[in-house]
Amino acid sequence: MEHINIVQVKEILKKISEVMDEAKDYLIALDGAMGDGDLGLTMSEGFRAIVNEMDKVEGEDIGALIGKMGMVMANTVPSTMGTLMATALMKGGKAIKGLKQITLKDMIDFGQAGIEGIKMRGKAEVGDKTILDSLHPAVESLKKSKESQLDFREAFKDAYEAAEVGAIMTKDIKSKFGRAAYYGEGSIGNQDPGATVGMFLFKAIYEYFKCK
Repeated sequence: MEHINIVQVKEILKKISEVMDEAKDYLIALDGAMGDGDLGLTMSEGFRAIVNEMDKVEGEDIGALIGKMGMVMANTVPSTMGTLMATALMKGGKAIKGLKQITLKDMIDFGQAGIEGIKMRGKAEVGDKTILDSLHPAVESLKKSKESQLDFREAFKDAYEAAEVGAIMTKDIKSKFGRAAYYGEGSIGNQDPGATVGMFLFKAIYEYFKCK
């Protein structure tokens, strides 16, 4: 498999929704340790809304679909993470707008644009204990996989593993954003919920390609 079309992209979005539903309680507990505990609900509801709305979008333009789904996310869950996720989807969608098929390179372009969108909107950088700490290493892994000419399954297996390592490493970082920032040094030892969301995104995409 060298490319995927809009039908397969919709299947991936559905898989992400399923994984976020499965991870809902875990994310609630993780977020509740130092935040308001709504992250699991936010991601579950946001991606469920995307699945419910995606078939209403006509045409085969993958970028346009994803951009519109970013708007759905923003309108459904206008929270901090909902807004960041929506921004990533809209910026990423813009980067691949007009494409009816996407390759691993296009996915990298999408991911990189999404990361830049999050940086801009959230005023954060890699190493600040945010979702960027799992997304960035995952996209960097995809770049290496492209150079090595790996297929989607192997590429996203490695990307998921990189995202998982990135999420776990946030335990060693002091929180700078959100309610967790109030805990200062006390936030060290807790895995960042946002980075964990990023890990689950790549887990879902890998699980999709693993079955193909």
